[in-house]
Amino acid sequence: MPDITTDPMRTRPPLRFPLCAALLALTAGASGTEPARALIEAVAEAPALAAAAKRLDAAKQRVAAAGVLPDPEVEGMASRMVGPMDERSKMYELNLRQPLPKRGELAARRGLAQAGAAMAAADYAVMAGEMAADTAMALAEAENGQARIRLRETQIGRLDAVLRSIEARLATASESRLADRLTVETRRAAMQLMVEEDRRMVADALSEARGRLGLQPHMPLPDYAAPVAGDIDPAAAAVVRLAAARGEEADAMLKMARATANPMTAVGVRYERERTAMGNEDTLGLAFMSELPWRSRRVSRAEAKAAEADRAAAQADASAASYRIASALTRVERAEKLAEVSRRLSAETLTRLNAEYDALIRAASAGRPGESTVLQTVELLEKATETELQVLQAELAVRLARAELWRYLPADRFSPPSS
Repeated sequence: MPDITTDPMRTRPPLRFPLCAALLALTAGASGTEPARALIEAVAEAPALAAAAKRLDAAKQRVAAAGVLPDPEVEGMASRMVGPMDERSKMYELNLRQPLPKRGELAARRGLAQAGAAMAAADYAVMAGEMAADTAMALAEAENGQARIRLRETQIGRLDAVLRSIEARLATASESRLADRLTVETRRAAMQLMVEEDRRMVADALSEARGRLGLQPHMPLPDYAAPVAGDIDPAAAAVVRLAAARGEEADAMLKMARATANPMTAVGVRYERERTAMGNEDTLGLAFMSELPWRSRRVSRAEAKAAEADRAAAQADASAASYRIASALTRVERAEKLAEVSRRLSAETLTRLNAEYDALIRAASAGRPGESTVLQTVELLEKATETELQVLQAELAVRLARAELWRYLPADRFSPPSS
């Protein structure tokens, strides 16, 4: 912090402070194994994923129940017959029937259940990736806001030093010196308002992160972490896997639609005993039943067209997801290039500000200070702070772009808890 309690133009403030030193802490280890694991574990324990995990468990249970033959059926009947000559007889009948599924129906049901389980697993991974991305973005916003607060508080400290210098010289000051004080006070108030806005933003971001993870206010948050471009495999991304699972479901539905056109059949064994005055008569026979698929063929054609449309939609979803992944990767690349340029230009700008400040100091030492010398000093210090804020903004863009890559990690990076 500059010490200008005596004369701001004759005591040189340390303008050459480290460029965005806070960024070193923000970017160091951002994609490290431990922070990433901690964030994944925090996301896995979030209450919002509990429903997705239960849906996945239910889908897995349906796989075991799919493709099973229907239960056999038993039918019993007893009757009594009285003939025209008053002859009497009793009849007992027992039927054992096994309904058979339509040809191809069992395989289609198993495929449908397996596709449902794959969709539930991919949906869990997509939800986890979305939550990790949103949480990482909120953490990046909060940490960036805290860095802005530190920079602006440093600038407020410099303005306080300028105000103390002006107060010390107000006894012999002209009206311009009084105007300088009012101007500096106005700038300080504006800077303090920015600090308060940053504090509110930080609190909102931290609250959002805790809300997504289901954490109480006293519970610690994980550190920011984000994948790098090399971690992304577009073919294995959760969103692509979800689209593929929808395609598998559409294929199973197409098989189911084709099976609908086949007749339903059943086979059975029939046993009949008739008791008459002449003795018992036993009958043993085989039974076969088949429906006539008149209307089901029309339904089958409609269902097949719907399944083909669903499959085309799943393929379109996969293509759209691939484009989004490519766009996210290029966005990270652009943000990193911009941040690199911003750091380089900021360093050059600080060099020029140093030179300008040196010239201002030499003019003051030669006894040629102007009426607005104090304000010129303040403006130079504010420009240095603004330069660092621009670098912070560029670094935030990098961190937000990389946080979005959580959405496109391979699905196996998000394993649901074992039930």
